[in-house]
Amino acid sequence: MEPAQVSTFENLKDVKSLAGWVAEKNEEIQRFIKGTDKTGEWDDMAVGILQTKTKELEAGQKKLTQYQQKEDIYNKLVEQKKDLSEPAPHVPFENNGGAPAVTETNGSNNSVKSLGELFTENKTYKSFGSHEENNKGPFSISIPDFDYRQNALKTVMTTAAGWAPANPRTNTMIPFAQRQPRLADIIPTSPTQNTSVFYMTETTALAGTNAQVVTAENSAKFQNTLAFTQVESKVTLIATWLPVTLQQLDDVPGIQEVINNRMTTFLQLKEEDVLLTGTGVAPINISGFLVQVTQTQALGADTNIDAIFRAIQKVRTVGFTEPDTIVMHPNNFTPIALYKSNTGEFGFNVTVDNAGVTRLFGKILILTPAITANTALVGDFANFSHISKKMGLTITVGLNSDDFTLNKRTILAEMRESLEIYRINAFCTVTGLAA
Repeated sequence: MEPAQVSTFENLKDVKSLAGWVAEKNEEIQRFIKGTDKTGEWDDMAVGILQTKTKELEAGQKKLTQYQQKEDIYNKLVEQKKDLSEPAPHVPFENNGGAPAVTETNGSNNSVKSLGELFTENKTYKSFGSHEENNKGPFSISIPDFDYRQNALKTVMTTAAGWAPANPRTNTMIPFAQRQPRLADIIPTSPTQNTSVFYMTETTALAGTNAQVVTAENSAKFQNTLAFTQVESKVTLIATWLPVTLQQLDDVPGIQEVINNRMTTFLQLKEEDVLLTGTGVAPINISGFLVQVTQTQALGADTNIDAIFRAIQKVRTVGFTEPDTIVMHPNNFTPIALYKSNTGEFGFNVTVDNAGVTRLFGKILILTPAITANTALVGDFANFSHISKKMGLTITVGLNSDDFTLNKRTILAEMRESLEIYRINAFCTVTGLAA
């Protein structure tokens, strides 16, 4: 059995030599197969030798193909250069064998005169316009300066005539204007394996007053009462899909990544909508903050900033917690940001901390059109709200319906989650805000 040979095509640098090597290597493999078939020695060693030779042939053939492609491109460029370098045939005006076209120079600007211009500027024509009697008969004018190619038959190619220079498009893609989802970022999140999330909430405590806990000597102690209620929060599927052709996926670099990133944003935007205004009725099983929260503060005669502060106080005194976030429509924040004192100074300083987070009364301020206009939400999101994710954000590319016959693929983005609001009075909505 002959040993595997070392590749020898690596040092070959031209198509002819590589083509010869490929032909010889192919014949060598055919001889090896025929010889082994005759002897019947198809053991592991023979198979290994054949595999080595075949891989070597494939590598050489690949290199030959690359060289042939480069040579084809080179030959085309040579032909194009040859065509451009050859002068166009001269078609003289039919007068005394013709003469080269005249290009007149006016300062630094060159212009090619038309047939009409050359005719009217001719001395014979100009003299014909005089009042002399001998100029009334027929006459002929010879214009040796005229060239059909430059003066008449060839269009002057300018950008105004539609001959614009080639301007290849860049890879920059400007996405459609959309808000940035932020609400989910401030809510604690953890995974779940359930289709519904159940938890217990304490609904009754201190059935009387605190004073009743203190009793007189030889008196009965006060009996307190505790009551708990099970709460269910169902998991909701949030999904979107987009069809895309295989040609689009193949021809445009990075298009799949662009689609994936955009679809991720689409899901996050829908998630924010559901977290705020989800009805809790199938198929939108999530009941959002603006649906569940019952504690409210009306604007009344207050300013926007006064009403926000009163909502903060309600969370403190009724919900017995310190709110950490205010969610507000940007239009309703305008009167707060632009409020000025009688002397013209801004009346309230909206602070931005070192992390670039805008704060109002020390609370994180989220300005988003996702919340209903003229409504704000104040609450302790970190301690009394939670997102349970059954399925993280997932991107799937596959076949749907007639995708196979239409050379398309369907890109699907989806996630499943539930929202739990542990203490309703840890939140307060503000209504009737001014824009």
